Amino acid sequence: MAPEYADFSREEFEDRYARTRALMDEKNIDALLVTERLNYQYFTGHRSEQCAVDKIRSYVFILPKDGEPTLITMPFEVAQVEQTSYVTDIRTTGSLTGHPEFIVGVLGDLGLSRSRIGCELGREQYLGISYSGFRDIAEGLPLAELTDAADIILAVRNLKSPREIEYMRRAAVINAEAQVKTFNEVHAGMTENEVAKVLRRNLVAGGAEKISLLCVLSGANEKGIVLLPTDRVIRKGETLGFDVGVSWRGYWSDLARTASIGAPSAELSEFYRWMMQLRHDCNQQLRAGNRPADVIRVVDGYLAERGLETMGVGRVGHGVGIDTTEYPSLAAFEDVSFEPGNVFACNPNFSNHLGFINAEDNWAVTEGDPDLLSAPAAEWDIPVVDA
Repeated sequence: MAPEYADFSREEFEDRYARTRALMDEKNIDALLVTERLNYQYFTGHRSEQCAVDKIRSYVFILPKDGEPTLITMPFEVAQVEQTSYVTDIRTTGSLTGHPEFIVGVLGDLGLSRSRIGCELGREQYLGISYSGFRDIAEGLPLAELTDAADIILAVRNLKSPREIEYMRRAAVINAEAQVKTFNEVHAGMTENEVAKVLRRNLVAGGAEKISLLCVLSGANEKGIVLLPTDRVIRKGETLGFDVGVSWRGYWSDLARTASIGAPSAELSEFYRWMMQLRHDCNQQLRAGNRPADVIRVVDGYLAERGLETMGVGRVGHGVGIDTTEYPSLAAFEDVSFEPGNVFACNPNFSNHLGFINAEDNWAVTEGDPDLLSAPAAEWDIPVVDA
């Protein structure tokens, strides 16, 4: 029987498993052992609130190259698993200790004790268990080989389905609308923390399920940016910037906006418009067959014409999905080609005597033009906050 409250169809998960298994076959991996929270969520459909805050319990997903998947969870989570996940082989342990031994036992029951098992050991991957716990698993399976499968997980998660993209579009619209509303409600004389309170209220009222980052920045930032809102008072003649991540159904948006507090100076207006043109030309590179280096080439050309240098961040954007920021980076070193189903936040930005000048939207790669997810998009002329 299908779970009553699943976020996706059975076919969606079967497609994820099929793509994962194809890559496992290429790399001669017999099973995938997943312990990190969001990877577990991606492969099972089980979005556990407990898993996000409790590090004493293990949440594990096992995908054999052949056979049905298995998950390990707590007894009190079984009801939610059954309501949200298509995985029917559910193993539970109520113990707060001995998780490595339990995982070893499950892998043995599945006939994987002599197998090559892919784990979250490489780039941009983190284990959801302690290093010593992982070592105990390795020692408990002396005839198995635990190897890195990071590239498999990154590749599979990078290709979003139409339903995933629609969840991300909803998250992005909530985000964009709340930032516009907040610019219209705040004014000079408020503190950054007071502005953040208004922004947070508008995000939640608009439907945001979670907030991963909420940055409010005001004034000049020549030495870098201070992402945490403070009790600094925003003043006429300055800029006010937001950088915010919110989720819908477990999928994220990452948007930034900059406004002028009071009428902008001619210098600020010109620089903002220049940044927006740069941003536009970068976004137009988010097309199937292009590469991150094509985006960087646009940025380098604009910087050279103006005699500017990068802030040393190393990239001008990143993927978005069940993480606010995820693989791949929009960076020269990234050896990937864009495909329909990729989603990016592209935001070449500047921190200088004018403030933090940024306008970040989210885009899906299609067979044609990039698809804007975060309507209303950032305005070409800098928005104005009441002074």
